Amino acid sequence: MSGFYEPSPTSTSPFRDRLFHPQWAIIERALGRPVPGILRELYGTPEALLRGHFYLDQPGGGARRVWLDLFLPLDEEALHPYGKLLPAGAVAFADDEHGDPYFFVPDITVYGDGPVYLLGVHEGREDIQPVAGSLADFLHWPRHTAHGSAQGHGPQPI
Repeated sequence: MSGFYEPSPTSTSPFRDRLFHPQWAIIERALGRPVPGILRELYGTPEALLRGHFYLDQPGGGARRVWLDLFLPLDEEALHPYGKLLPAGAVAFADDEHGDPYFFVPDITVYGDGPVYLLGVHEGREDIQPVAGSLADFLHWPRHTAHGSAQGHGPQPI
């Protein structure tokens, strides 16, 4: 696991181009409001979005551990990741090792932070599972590529 996607950041690919050029107008139309500040912040450093394939551990002794495989481009895919239907007002920003999308529902503030969920299959049916209280918190959970515990690793913001 390299933590980076191929081709390298100095190369070009259709996926990289989509990741580096968010389609703000599409997101604004879907949300019926200006793009939340948290999304502009997250997609403002697209090089960081090329890093993937890592675990995130809930801080504070929480037992929650999730795998972030890939950040998604902010375009139609963020609204209908892999053809899946998200709740109204939701935006997908990443997926897990199964291709299940992580999404959040922006709150009404200009910054628009909101809770993070995972849309995945649970007990044979598609289900929405809560992951984190806010996208900002989720993005600051300690991350690592090791399969063991991340004890002693400090937060490494995405």
